[in-house]
Amino acid sequence: MSNALLMIHGIGCGGDVWDRMQPGFEAAGWRCEAPTLFPDQRTVDAPPPTLPDLGFDDYVDAMVDAARALAKETGRKPAVIGHSMGGLIAQCLAERGEVSQAVFLTPAQPKDCAVVGLPVVYTFLNILLARNRAKSYKVWRSGFRFGVVNQVPRRRHDEIYARARFDSGKVYGDIVDGIEIDASLITIPTLTIAASRDRATLARAVRKVGEKYAKAAVPGDFFEYPDNAHWIVDEPGTDKVVEDIVAWLEQSGDAA
Repeated sequence: MSNALLMIHGIGCGGDVWDRMQPGFEAAGWRCEAPTLFPDQRTVDAPPPTLPDLGFDDYVDAMVDAARALAKETGRKPAVIGHSMGGLIAQCLAERGEVSQAVFLTPAQPKDCAVVGLPVVYTFLNILLARNRAKSYKVWRSGFRFGVVNQVPRRRHDEIYARARFDSGKVYGDIVDGIEIDASLITIPTLTIAASRDRATLARAVRKVGEKYAKAAVPGDFFEYPDNAHWIVDEPGTDKVVEDIVAWLEQSGDAA
């Protein structure tokens, strides 16, 4: 048996979003799997017309399959870490009992924790104005700079945005409608992480997620990083975040 960590990226991203964090987990003895959701559909350019057929449940089902494949191969359920939308998918996996530990990194919120503020509106303005679930979308460049990489040195913005992928309008719509999570079904250790300067998943919203899982059968933990923002996966201070998550995984795994 080996410790496996399933790493789930956020909306508009691919598995490469974990390139900065992954070596730190591997150095601590974790086998990391960072798949890209539907890479043939969620492309960087010219997405196929079938992409909007995919909904949020399709994304969840794909990660359930990935978790089960890891469990079959390693002999134990993997831990999971999800960023942004991936954090909401990770909550679904925890609810379904598919993982052994779960980290929700600046996650999208379930229905009862959702908070929308002006920074979120500006970040996703091009998508909110369109409101067409039958199309595919990529966050507009200005919104990406403002709400996603606002703590990343500006010289890196174009390089990061060049890897941004299209996502299904149906998925955006599903998240706006709200995804319900039953915290009473979560019986594993969880860690919710907020970033105080986050403009895409506001810290006050992520605090509500932490409060939700603090009331779960296994009370969840909560960290907040005052100098980080939504691109906490690869911005100044990321290495410290990895160290803290590794320590939490070890401690909560021993306790479990």
